[in-house]
Amino acid sequence: MTGKEGTVLNKSFMPAPEKIQGWHLIKDAGGPTFAGSPSWEMYMAFLEKNFQASGLVDIKKDTFTYNRWFTSDGRDTGYWSLSVDGKEIPVASYWAYSGSTPPSGVTAPLVYYDQDNPPASIEGKIVVFDIPVLSPDSLPPEMLHPGFEYASDPDSVPADSFITDQFYQVTYYSLFGGLSDILTQGKAAGGLVIADMGPGRAAGIYTLPPPPSEFGVPGLFLDRVAGKEVRQASMEGRRATLKLMAMREKAEAYFLSGFLPGENYGKAEDEVVLLITHTDGPGLSQENGALGILAVIQYFSNIPRNERPRTLLVLLDPQHYMPGRHSIKWYSLHPETASKIVASMGVEHLGQIEYRERGDEFLPTGLPEVTKVFVQDNEALIKKAILAVKDNGLPRAMVHCPARDGQGMWEGMGDVALKRHLPGFALSSLMSAYLSTESRINTFDKDLALKQIAVAVQLTGELMRADLKEIAVPQGD
Repeated sequence: MTGKEGTVLNKSFMPAPEKIQGWHLIKDAGGPTFAGSPSWEMYMAFLEKNFQASGLVDIKKDTFTYNRWFTSDGRDTGYWSLSVDGKEIPVASYWAYSGSTPPSGVTAPLVYYDQDNPPASIEGKIVVFDIPVLSPDSLPPEMLHPGFEYASDPDSVPADSFITDQFYQVTYYSLFGGLSDILTQGKAAGGLVIADMGPGRAAGIYTLPPPPSEFGVPGLFLDRVAGKEVRQASMEGRRATLKLMAMREKAEAYFLSGFLPGENYGKAEDEVVLLITHTDGPGLSQENGALGILAVIQYFSNIPRNERPRTLLVLLDPQHYMPGRHSIKWYSLHPETASKIVASMGVEHLGQIEYRERGDEFLPTGLPEVTKVFVQDNEALIKKAILAVKDNGLPRAMVHCPARDGQGMWEGMGDVALKRHLPGFALSSLMSAYLSTESRINTFDKDLALKQIAVAVQLTGELMRADLKEIAVPQGD
C-alpha cells in the first residue's frame, strides 16, 4: 500500500462504479434526507448496516429531539401555492420554518418592500421582497477568484461569479437579509421572496440556513419570471392568496459514530483519524459524503488490522439543515475520544455535474463540478494532496490552503481541522445546482464520484501512516 512517494491504492479494494451508482439509487429513492424524516431514517439504516458489515465496531447513536417543521417537497401536491386576483402563479419553492396557513390559504393585499424606502405599514399584508443584486465590488477578490496551490485543469476554473451569486441568493433571505424580522415585527400576513433565478434554477431551492425556529409568517420563494408579474401586482396593491400548509413533529435524530480499529485500538496509545460528514440535506449530492466514507472504510477493511497504524473514527453529523444548526457539540459529549483525534478527513458533495443558466433554462454544461481539495497549512500535506489529485486523474480539482492569503474559505468539513488545529484534508465541490430538493440522480456522475473517493482513500491512508511531526500545523491562538 505504501510506495516511495506515498500511498499507492490497491484498485481491487475500490468499489465498482456500478456499486457507487447503486448506493445512490437507494438514497435517491427516498428524496431529501432532512434529519429525523422517514427518508433520513432509511438512509441512516442503510449506512449503519453497511458500515457494520465493513468492520466498523462500537457503533454508537447519540440521540436528540427537535421540533421539525415540514411540508411536501412536490410542487404539484397543492401544499403550497400562490394566486393573484384568482390567477395561479408558479411557485419555485417554500420558505422552510417560516409559518403556515389553513388549507384555504391567507388572502390579503400585496405590498412591495423597497429596502431604501420601506412602506409605512405591512401589517396584515403579503410582503414582496427582491433579493438585492450582489455587487462583485463588495466582495474580497479571494471569494470571487480564490487562489490555489494546484489545479488539475487551471484553464477550466470558472472565471464568473455564478457560484458566489448562487450561495448569496440562497442564503440571503434567511441569513443576511433580516427578512423574517421585518415580517414578524411588521405583523405581516405572508412573505414572497423574488430571486434573480430562472424557473429551473430556482425550483426546489431549500432555505439555508433555516431559521433558529419557526417564526410564524408563511413564506414562498419565486423565480424571476413569476416574480416580475408579482412585483408589478404588489406595486398596484392587488390581492393575493398565499397557501403554505406545514406540519410539525417532535423528531428524533442522532449522530452515528463507530471505529475501524487500528493496531492499538482500545489501548492508551491509540491514535485516531476522524472521517466526518453530514447526513441531512435537500439533494442527492448535498449530503452523500457518508457514502464516500463508507467506500473509504470498505477499502481499509481489506487491510489487516496490524497494518493499520491508526484507528479510523467515522462521525456522521445530522445538523447541517436543522434549525440551530451545529448547536450540539459531539466532541464535548465524548472528550476521551476527541482527545485521541490526531488528524481529520472531511468528505461531502460527491459526483456533482456542473450547471449554468442559459436564458431562463438551467442546464448541465457537460463538465464535472469543480472539486475543492482543502488542505491544512503544511508543505508535506500540500504535497500529498497534489499527488493524490494527480495519481487519481481527478478533473477540475483545486488544491487550496485557506490558511494562506488569497485561497478562499475552508471546504468539505475542513473547518474541523481548522478549529481543532489538526492536520487534515477535506473534499467538497462547488455548488451550482445542489441546494435544491430537485437535485436527484440525474445530476450525479458515478465515475467522478469514484475518482473523488479514490483521492479520499489515498489521503486517509497518508493520515493513517504519517509521522505527526512531519504533518504538524500551526496551532494558532
